[in-house]
Amino acid sequence: MPTKDKVTSEALRSMAVGETLTFELPNSNAINSGKAIAYRLQHSIGCKFSAVSDYANNTLKIIKKPL
Repeated sequence: MPTKDKVTSEALRSMAVGETLTFELPNSNAINSGKAIAYRLQHSIGCKFSAVSDYANNTLKIIKKPL
């Protein structure tokens, strides 16, 4: 499973439907910001993102799903 260190719109757009990306982030604020980016972007690109936060390990797993 690919791992990235920053949630970006570009990274989320380039995901295939059904793909999962794990982001290793510096803190809980970055996790919350990453989720906000994903949820905001899903409306403009016509998909759904599912996000799983792991605050103990500072990771965010994002799955791209069809509408």
